[in-house]
Amino acid sequence: MKGVILAGGTGSRLFPSTKVTNKHLLPIFNRPMIYYPIETLKRSGIRDILIVTGAEHAGDFMALLGSGSDFGVNFTYRIQDGSGGIAQALGLAEDFSAGESIGVILSDNIFEEDFSEDVYYFDHGAQIFVKEVEDAARFGVVEIDEDGTVKSIEEKPAMPKSNLAQTGFYLYDNQVFNFIRTLEPSKRGELEITDVNKIYLEKKLLRAAEVNGMWIDAGTHESLLEASILAQEAFDPDRLRARRPDLAKAKFTRHVPKVTVGVITHNSEKYIEPCLNSLLAQDYDNLEIIVLDSASSDHSIDILEEKFPDIKLIESQENIGFARSHNEILRQTQGDFYACVNVDMIFEPNFISQLVKSIDQKPIFGSSGGKVKRWDFEAFEKSLKGAREMGKTNFIDSAGLRILRSHRFEDIGQGEVDYGQYDHPRQIFGASGAAVLYRRKALEDVAFQNEDHEKEYFDESMFMYKEDVDLAYRLQWAGWKAHYTPYATCYHDRSATAFGRSTLSILKNRAKKPKLINRLSYLNHHILLEKNFSDEYSGKIRSATFWYNFKVFLYILIFETELLSEWWKYFKMRSQIKARKRAMPRRVSKAEIEKLMES
Repeated sequence: MKGVILAGGTGSRLFPSTKVTNKHLLPIFNRPMIYYPIETLKRSGIRDILIVTGAEHAGDFMALLGSGSDFGVNFTYRIQDGSGGIAQALGLAEDFSAGESIGVILSDNIFEEDFSEDVYYFDHGAQIFVKEVEDAARFGVVEIDEDGTVKSIEEKPAMPKSNLAQTGFYLYDNQVFNFIRTLEPSKRGELEITDVNKIYLEKKLLRAAEVNGMWIDAGTHESLLEASILAQEAFDPDRLRARRPDLAKAKFTRHVPKVTVGVITHNSEKYIEPCLNSLLAQDYDNLEIIVLDSASSDHSIDILEEKFPDIKLIESQENIGFARSHNEILRQTQGDFYACVNVDMIFEPNFISQLVKSIDQKPIFGSSGGKVKRWDFEAFEKSLKGAREMGKTNFIDSAGLRILRSHRFEDIGQGEVDYGQYDHPRQIFGASGAAVLYRRKALEDVAFQNEDHEKEYFDESMFMYKEDVDLAYRLQWAGWKAHYTPYATCYHDRSATAFGRSTLSILKNRAKKPKLINRLSYLNHHILLEKNFSDEYSGKIRSATFWYNFKVFLYILIFETELLSEWWKYFKMRSQIKARKRAMPRRVSKAEIEKLMES
């Protein structure tokens, strides 16, 4: 969901205070009025926010608020020409919403409450928020049933049917813009938001929820003063601490979730220093870095012990592979989030903090990935003239994982020059396992219990390659979504890069990869397919998947016959794979999974 703050209007009721400034820039207690609706949206889990205001003071808003980075959000601005009303101002948000639902707040409405649960569960229609007041005749009065269904809305009625006033916070699905286009101006010559709500009411799509905490509409000098007093009572930590120490701690002690970063090394001595130095330079406050060395025979252990003595090191006497290595770290840690990263990478200082910000937007986000670019490690090692800082390039390595109808999986944008085509946050099928942040709760939800009664988050039957795809697929089946943020950037020295989707391109890509990679990738593809594929998929998915895998089999039968032995391994594992398939939580429909598949 995206947010819209409506901060237009002339502020005539606050004249002369608004003679030279917008009313939403006036102070409430110890900060400008507009800070409060920003915080309300942010507390509700909304990070992409559009601010609509008039042309006269738009520059003041931009100078005060900037891009939103100081607030931990992203701001977009729109100009409302003239006084066309609240609904007309909301109509300017159509392109910004990009098909998503929106949370709309009037900038002179101040709330103490957290609306995150309402935002999370909002599905369709519209939801308004009401507050019990003594002088209901001064407001839009809402009459509701016991289940929250709205029965009627009246503007400033002489005989109110209830004492519930409509506040200035609304949730709408995307059809609100179609409704706005049908409105006629009111007697004031404006498009009224109440008329929008009445359309939803007529279609039986309007619900109401009651506001429990403080609410005030700071539209007059009297209410402006009252708002400052109430805001001090509600938000000043010193007063709150004196009155309610327990509540003060809950409201103002910011919990910084713990992030565990897991790094696997195996003869990785050349990458260790740049990788770990970039992780140690992260701007995130609550971070632990764990390195598991998987039977290195080079100087990896020596470098770790000598140069990074404060980083916890787990040593394995055998090469246990990607999945088991990360599982071992997960079993020994309790972080709120787990950052799974490759050692052949370097990270921008805000990489972890941006991933946490991304995944923390919605409780349903189980993973988050950023923009992975190519790292020219050779240029970094040799400090080649003309090379960008530390060998960073502008070629995309991955902007997330996509799933095709054929059940071929690709890294989005791989090999492309980055010109901003992936600069918009969005939901994706999954994030590349080279650098991904997982919500611990999501990992616990989809973990398997193995024969030793240990949890397997990554499937250890897949020694390496495509474990991230399998986990992404399992998370989607369980209802955990993946989110991509372009604001988290890192760089990867990938050993093999794929280009193109054609059959010839696929064959050329296979030829460039080591045989071990092709062998493991082929086996693991069929393991994840056995677990995640559904016979109830539509005909176009089943036929596309069959045809793609049949072509790959024919190629192997002719050109890579050594891979046929993987079928024997797969056959011996089938009972184990089927048991894991039965244990997988599946909370979403086949149709919803199919929506993720691209042609």
